[in-house]
Amino acid sequence: MQIVGDTHTHTVASSHAFSTLLENVAQAKKLGHRFLATTDHTEKMPGAPYRWFFENLPGSVPQVLDGVVILRGCEANIQQDGTLDLREDILEELDWVIASMHSYVLPVGLGEDFYTRLWLQMAQIPSVDVFGHMGQEKYVCDYRSVVQAMARSRKILEVNAASSRVRKGSEKNCLELLRLCKEYGVEVVLSTDAHFASLIGQIEASAELVRQADFPEELILNLNYERFCRSLKERKGIMLPE
Repeated sequence: MQIVGDTHTHTVASSHAFSTLLENVAQAKKLGHRFLATTDHTEKMPGAPYRWFFENLPGSVPQVLDGVVILRGCEANIQQDGTLDLREDILEELDWVIASMHSYVLPVGLGEDFYTRLWLQMAQIPSVDVFGHMGQEKYVCDYRSVVQAMARSRKILEVNAASSRVRKGSEKNCLELLRLCKEYGVEVVLSTDAHFASLIGQIEASAELVRQADFPEELILNLNYERFCRSLKERKGIMLPE
């Protein structure tokens, strides 16, 4: 299973990552990818860039670098009050917004109902494209209710290849999420969450999960560039180069 673009990658702008944007682009080009989403962490993550980084991102980084289409985005932190840690007017200017739960920002142990409410609030934020590494064990929620809301609002589920390595216990939850996404027709992307250039495109763990779930390829957006472009245009009005 080959993706045409990685939808979740980090650069040295996130201080716990180790490659520059140009190094990530070079790796994407080497792999023959059509696009690359650059999605550094937002403000509340320790070591993350300040909001000016994201304000400047769309105007500073070209849409195409060395033949690779760049999605200028972020991985925003879901906060306890149901908001994200980057202003909505900044999020609206980005091409690709991942909403994720991180223990540096959101406490663990608040209960399934609480985390369900937060995800349901994320479904109502127009700028949010993707629900990031949602299967992690410490933030279990009512998956059926959330996936139903995702279907209504056309949010995308991320199948994060790094979860099997850094978020132990995620696999069974990811399989349940994939089965529900299949039931309700929710689109997914396979991503690496790469914090180093050589990890870009290594989605084997994600591919294994979609195989186990017998998940339909037509719902996996980043297996086909035209499909991915069509989805982005329909949801946000963003047109990527052909």
